[in-house]
Amino acid sequence: MFVPESVPPSKRPCSKLMAPPRIGTHNGTFHCDEALACALLRLLPEYRDAEIVRTRDPEKLASCDIVVDVGGEYDPQRHRYDHHQRSFTETMSSLCPGKPWQTKLSSAGLIYLHFGHKLLAQLLGTSEDDSVVGTLYDKAGFKRAMNLVQEEFLQRLDFYQHSWLPARALVEEALAQRFQVDPSGEIVELAKGGCPWKEHLYHLESGLSPPVAIMFVIYTDQAGQWRVQSVPKELHSFQSRLPLPEPWRGLRDKALDQVSGIPGCIFVHASGFIGGHCTREGALSMARATLAQRSHLPQIS
Repeated sequence: MFVPESVPPSKRPCSKLMAPPRIGTHNGTFHCDEALACALLRLLPEYRDAEIVRTRDPEKLASCDIVVDVGGEYDPQRHRYDHHQRSFTETMSSLCPGKPWQTKLSSAGLIYLHFGHKLLAQLLGTSEDDSVVGTLYDKAGFKRAMNLVQEEFLQRLDFYQHSWLPARALVEEALAQRFQVDPSGEIVELAKGGCPWKEHLYHLESGLSPPVAIMFVIYTDQAGQWRVQSVPKELHSFQSRLPLPEPWRGLRDKALDQVSGIPGCIFVHASGFIGGHCTREGALSMARATLAQRSHLPQIS
């Protein structure tokens, strides 16, 4: 099995031993090629914490440990992996005798060629000499990897364009009308349920006048029932700013109605981060009742 040699990064001066390695690539418009190249490298232990330096400045690129898709050089001994130069004609077949693929390699293709076996061995928890590494190296195929990354990228772009960005306007409108929902200003109502609201809320909330921390968001689910959801303490936190009352948690239907004193309840999650009600007024009542049980109203500093 032919395995292209992956040369370890050159040693650094002692003063830079603690600095993370630097992966250089071009700035400006980005493409799937260099994005995949950088992503593949960061899957390797030696580049896991690498800084991505996006520039076309030759001096800055010269200070990088590895450079992909820019610089006009293909020199694996120096970890330079560009393919744009007129002299570059390399393919998987030309660099790995016995391989059938004759498409000219991109920068990510060069990274896959030189680091692919090491990468697969790392992910599989085995050695580069393991026959399964060679089998999967050919089976995964760089073209398939490119197609997968391209599909993922386009899906994310579609999400950001058609879901994430329009949600900002919905959150802005909800914040502007928050006092019409409740005098506290701490409950917002989304015109459409299911939109990605959290990131926008955190960003927009800091500019509210008067400043106030939003505690609850109410909205309808796909079935047309109402949800009351507590805002997390932080964007990816599982802790709520103000969870629904502890006696309500884990209860459903009639049992929840009885404990909460609010008819028409559907459920409250065991952690108290979300609950359901048949009606808008009921969801609002659940949020208001929770606010009423606090001893003070937290403000944004």
